[in-house]
Amino acid sequence: MLKIIQVETDEHKSHIQKLFWEYFNETKLIFSHRFGIKLDVDTFFEQYMTQLHEFIPPSGRLLLGQSEAQIAGCACLRKIGEDVGEIKRMYVRPEFRRKGIGRSLLKVIINEAVYIGYSRIRLDSAPFAKEAQALYRIFGFQDIEPYLEKTEIPLEHRANWVFMELVLK
Repeated sequence: MLKIIQVETDEHKSHIQKLFWEYFNETKLIFSHRFGIKLDVDTFFEQYMTQLHEFIPPSGRLLLGQSEAQIAGCACLRKIGEDVGEIKRMYVRPEFRRKGIGRSLLKVIINEAVYIGYSRIRLDSAPFAKEAQALYRIFGFQDIEPYLEKTEIPLEHRANWVFMELVLK
């Protein structure tokens, strides 16, 4: 059974650190093999760990998905505009994929965005993350032009990136 946990304790933060580290290393391998791009995992990791405060209430969320007492994945939400949130680091460990965990995390993070009062939520997705993009579309996300708040994706790669938005009711 899946349990969704709001990150509050140091133990929870430790899980987030591990998940971010795994996410960046997995991404590094894909970027290296598919695009010949070398990512500095240490820099990305350090940057995101210093930005964790952006994902805490009242305007953000850090969620962990726990399955059978094991941490399976995470989803994060932060404020990027007056009434606009952004989903970041939606990640499910490979051994837990195809079990509905990503779907559950996405559903809860959308509900949290509604609770916070966002009218829209945005996200970006790497061009190779086709399964994630399909999931986002099931939930009603639509492709949009790159949004100005995105500074972490180098300009030379934005044309290949997928940007999406969900208008909340």
